[in-house]
Amino acid sequence: MDAGGPVGDLSMDSKRTMNNDATSRRVAEKTAVVVGAGGNIGSHLVPHLGRMAELHRVILIDPDVYEAKNVRSQDITPSAVGKRKVCIQARTLRRINPRLHVETVQKEIQDVPLGRLEADVILACLDSREARRDVNQKAFRLGSPWIDAGVEPGGLLARVNVYKPAPDAPCLECAWHDEDYALLEQRYACGGKASSPAPTNAPSSIGALAASLQAIECQKLLTGQFERLAVGQQILIDASHHKHYVTKLVRNGHCRFDHETWCILRHEVPSPDITVGEALGLLGNPVPEEGSPALWVEGQAFVVAVACALCGWRRRVLRLQRRLRELRCAKCGGRMVPIGFEMVERLATMSERIQHRTLRSLGLRAGDVFSIGTPLGRVRHYEIDCDT
Repeated sequence: MDAGGPVGDLSMDSKRTMNNDATSRRVAEKTAVVVGAGGNIGSHLVPHLGRMAELHRVILIDPDVYEAKNVRSQDITPSAVGKRKVCIQARTLRRINPRLHVETVQKEIQDVPLGRLEADVILACLDSREARRDVNQKAFRLGSPWIDAGVEPGGLLARVNVYKPAPDAPCLECAWHDEDYALLEQRYACGGKASSPAPTNAPSSIGALAASLQAIECQKLLTGQFERLAVGQQILIDASHHKHYVTKLVRNGHCRFDHETWCILRHEVPSPDITVGEALGLLGNPVPEEGSPALWVEGQAFVVAVACALCGWRRRVLRLQRRLRELRCAKCGGRMVPIGFEMVERLATMSERIQHRTLRSLGLRAGDVFSIGTPLGRVRHYEIDCDT
């Protein structure tokens, strides 16, 4: 009797089942990054993510520790006070879904290597303009969709904006004017802030509303419901007047941000222990007309000198500003701080001594993306292997 085909062949039903299983695994292997994971919005968003079957991995980013005042506005209990926000939220995720792979990063978004943010979706729950702009730029560089959530407690407003990177797609900065840039939190070269965002003091209910809107759009994105996803739109709920607004966002031709998504070359830089000279060699031999290549890390400057805040004694250094270790004056023990006019955006026309420095000694770490380019515009972007 014919058994339906040679031994080892699969029936159409079996093949269909295997294909469906493979598709399900791919759908369930999604990664989400939450920036501001422990705040008024983020603490309410995290439990929703734990219940999304599509997610395999969640990266929680937040630099702060819980304070007693947070208990009234965030989804935590008094036992969380004094503990790291990312650790408390990671514990919540693991209780809801023990199989979820959770990573925590207790840093400001500006200090997180670009490669660590590679994900299927980036979720921003921030009250800082500077931090939101940084998320916007990093999401576009990676080509990762991102969903921004915010609240305005005085008017009981909750909103989400959905961005999908593309040259002709709107970004966060497309809606900004000169006044918005003027309101950015200012930073001094010494690392201090001239201003910091005021706390929103939003009630827990409004944070939860914004988090729910964000979670709904996130699940649409993860499940491929792109026709229902609010790409290039702002969804606003006015809870005071029971109104709902949908605003279309448009690409601003005069936007200060270039909207470029990078082709990042991975697995070509196995370690931050390669030298600057070896890194420059990745570009190949430039023709004389191109000029000498330079190395830089977007959004960060290299500090080339520090001075004592007490006695003024100077010392030469070479390190990324935000990776500068705390140094003490050899003469009086005072704190050494960067000198504003002793900073450079790019390392170019370097001495042989600098070319023999390792990327690690400059402050670069696994996951960082550095760029190499010539004056004529030939540029490549490399990620230091995250496995190192």
